[in-house]
Amino acid sequence: MTPYIELPTWPERLPFRAFYNDGSGPVYPHRHRAIEIIEAVTNQTRIGVAGQTYTLNAGDIFFFPSGQPHYFLPTPNSIRKVFQFDLSLYDFQLMQTSLTTMSTALAHRTQWSHTWPGSVTKEVHRLLAGLFKAADAPNARATVIGDLYLLLDCFVHRLPYMAGPPLEKLDRSTLQAEAITAQLNMVYDYIDTHYWQPITLTDIADLLNFNPQYFARFFKRNTGSTFGHFLLDYRLMKASFTLVGSDATMPEIAESCGFQSVKTFHHEFKQHMGLSPLNYRKAQVTQSPN
Repeated sequence: MTPYIELPTWPERLPFRAFYNDGSGPVYPHRHRAIEIIEAVTNQTRIGVAGQTYTLNAGDIFFFPSGQPHYFLPTPNSIRKVFQFDLSLYDFQLMQTSLTTMSTALAHRTQWSHTWPGSVTKEVHRLLAGLFKAADAPNARATVIGDLYLLLDCFVHRLPYMAGPPLEKLDRSTLQAEAITAQLNMVYDYIDTHYWQPITLTDIADLLNFNPQYFARFFKRNTGSTFGHFLLDYRLMKASFTLVGSDATMPEIAESCGFQSVKTFHHEFKQHMGLSPLNYRKAQVTQSPN
């Protein structure tokens, strides 16, 4: 079975979610751009990945880097916590790195807590507990973002390196998924570092040495979204962060987030967010604790 691409539905504009899941039924092979972390809570959780099956006991942690196909076998009477987040929420310019570099680093770290030092497992449990508590809490966005930065730092700098399987042992679907993920990460990385500038379909197609028509089909087939919609959503996400986290004026935000005019910014923001940019800022400030 070819792994399908899952497109998580994020609450608001923060690409993070955490929830409980039971093992009453199977979850068929799938992959997604988001990082996924599984924390077994009760009984056993059975995971299939890279041609192997892993059995997680209560307290075990397993993570999937971006684009890795995986599935879950039925495990009745089990409970697991699921954490998903998109690397786009990190400010890679501030971190002096790139989305591609971080994705590659995560892909070469051991995924199962059985192989982690005890101190690292304890720290990851602590961070996940804080994230799960803050996931649905009002006015907890800063807590979520802060803990996700700490979690990424822990994964990249403290998890053991993984000796990857020989290339010839990887199945064809896995290799294809890795190639597609690498191409999509190039696109995401380019957008993350150029979103305030004009970006055309041809610009991105040239990045992958595709013609524009083929790239449009490639992107829609592998993400479920047109490139234009994805770029707009990304700019709106950046604008919503800037509205809440700065005192920048509407013209400044429109320009810094890649909108051609304040009028266009106002129209797109209100259409997608249900509020004008100014009213969105006021609403977020009103909800923030004193």
